[in-house]
Amino acid sequence: MKAQSDHTDSVLKSIPGRAALLERVQKLEDSVAARVSGVSWLPNGRVFYLKRAPEDNQAKLYVRETMIADEQLLVDPGQITKQSGRTVSIHFYAPSPTGRYVAYGLSESGTEQVYMSVMLTATKMVIGEPIDRTSANVVGTTLKWLPDETGFFFNRKQELKPGMALTEKYLNSSAYFFRISAARADSQPIFGNGNSNVPRLDPEEFPFVVIPKKSNYMLALSYHGILNEFSLYVAPRSQLDASGIDWKSIVTLADKIIGFAVYKNTLYLVTGKDAPRYKVIRTTLTNPTLDRAEVVLPQSKAVISDIAAAADGLYVKLVEDGRGRLVRIAHGSAKVEPIRLPTDGSVRIIYTDTARPGALLQLAGWTSAPQFYYYESGSAKRLVIQPLGPFDTPQGLVAKEIMVRSHDGVMVPLSVVHKRGLRLDADNPTLLTGYGAYGYLQEPYYDSRWLSWFEHGGVYAIAHVRGGGEYGEEWHLAGQKDTKPNSWKDLVACAEYLIDHKYTSQMQLGIQGASAGGLLVARAFTYRPDLFAAAVSTVGVSDAIRMELTPGGSANTAEFGSSKTEPGFRALLEMSAYYQVRDGSKYPAVLLSHGVNDPRVPVWESTKMAARLQAASGSDKPVLLRLDYDAGHGIGSSKLQRRSEFVDSLTFMLWQFGEPDFQPTLH
Repeated sequence: MKAQSDHTDSVLKSIPGRAALLERVQKLEDSVAARVSGVSWLPNGRVFYLKRAPEDNQAKLYVRETMIADEQLLVDPGQITKQSGRTVSIHFYAPSPTGRYVAYGLSESGTEQVYMSVMLTATKMVIGEPIDRTSANVVGTTLKWLPDETGFFFNRKQELKPGMALTEKYLNSSAYFFRISAARADSQPIFGNGNSNVPRLDPEEFPFVVIPKKSNYMLALSYHGILNEFSLYVAPRSQLDASGIDWKSIVTLADKIIGFAVYKNTLYLVTGKDAPRYKVIRTTLTNPTLDRAEVVLPQSKAVISDIAAAADGLYVKLVEDGRGRLVRIAHGSAKVEPIRLPTDGSVRIIYTDTARPGALLQLAGWTSAPQFYYYESGSAKRLVIQPLGPFDTPQGLVAKEIMVRSHDGVMVPLSVVHKRGLRLDADNPTLLTGYGAYGYLQEPYYDSRWLSWFEHGGVYAIAHVRGGGEYGEEWHLAGQKDTKPNSWKDLVACAEYLIDHKYTSQMQLGIQGASAGGLLVARAFTYRPDLFAAAVSTVGVSDAIRMELTPGGSANTAEFGSSKTEPGFRALLEMSAYYQVRDGSKYPAVLLSHGVNDPRVPVWESTKMAARLQAASGSDKPVLLRLDYDAGHGIGSSKLQRRSEFVDSLTFMLWQFGEPDFQPTLH
């Protein structure tokens, strides 16, 4: 592995254009005063956020007393990195309701093995000892504070004891309560398999607990592996300190609930039951009867993807034809109020609070970098917390939305971004990407680093293949398990469109994807090796059959299937690129990139695929294995790690496309 990775590093660094490209990407990245993420604007005016300045390799945690006050540094993972020599990152953070305390988790080298600490904000004093085996799940942090700040609930994985299989690492987690007064977590879980008052959960479930403000009830949620749907339980808040809590099940998987919000004792739910593009219903925590719940936003052409409650109503995010919309529904009303936004693209509801009207939003587009806005009383105002960089809204780019006919006649959305005035002469370096899994919806997003690609005349295309969530759950199910071939056939159809309409040619077309997108890319080039000049798979799944035997594998059987059944095995065999490699086939150039500490997709997925391709390919195209021994799945990677990986991918593509400045000197 080390020899392979050293060889790849040597080859890529020997390409003449790489140094100049790296310098350009660095200039683009560092041109803005700071990059801000994870903003929490509390009702008392305090603002918490993560910020990475040009001189920082990792984001730091800051707080301000008001949006325009001076910032105070709370957590600097860079200082820990200097001491340990390993890349440390902030995995999650959660301030208490007034910001008096903040809990945060740190992880090393992409392992996602998170240690959680609690800090008294005013003095920066850490309370108690760090707690291991904490994490954030797929929907965000599992850490929820009590409204009175006396403690919080968090999810903790079971201890992996000697003799236990690695596949049990993520199983049987539970929700615990951390008491500020005791400076530690209670020894017994409040919800989960270790609590005798709770019906037995499935081992793959991820439970956590929340007590909404001004509510007489507390809620326990349990996510079933990687499913978007969850189960929901309710109990009187008065039972929190009782010897036992009488949790009552009110939502099961059969109800197909993917989102919830609470205002006082009103419970809002997003359900896909009889509504594959989802609808919003409303009931009460006092008498939570879903069969008689009021529909406050029925299913429509748009996909409902998120809800959040504020003092002035329920904010609902919808996505239609790839673009985000926002509406507000006043509490107790069914009147839907469309919200006019200053930009057209993606919308994310970043933060709301039932004690404050309005919503903190993040807006972005295919040609505009993310910016923060606060919507209240009919208008959305941009917040200065995120500076606007000189390359964040380039004027010379064009974004197009195209519908492509796939192999079975289904129309697949394709987003295409390029410089204005591009000539359709089949002579443009083109990078096509996709994901197509878990119902994940790829929305408009721009990163200033991509300007370096467009400056080389590049075209960037995003295929919204089946398996994603662009058209709701039906679109998701059409690219899952035995229907998974639709995902890579959709990608192939989009590639053929770009060639047929002379955006590019086979000689200058590359595909790239990460994780489940790596599965998509690998299966596309093994299905149609003649169609692409190059392919980059990052932390990709190439052997889905063996994936089930990894620590996170059992949770993913709901998405990909299980080899324990014949239909499941056949579906996994078909989507596993490793088993589709044929000796002597002329495969495109391939770069397989992976973090050695990856806890989600083990590194052997890429190493065995590299070995198989190197032995089998009948072309003279390179198959390179790029490994990072201080990284994992990309979560927690530093700015320098991400930059290097980004530049290496583009360098590899331009080299294989025959770009003159990227051709190695022959000796």
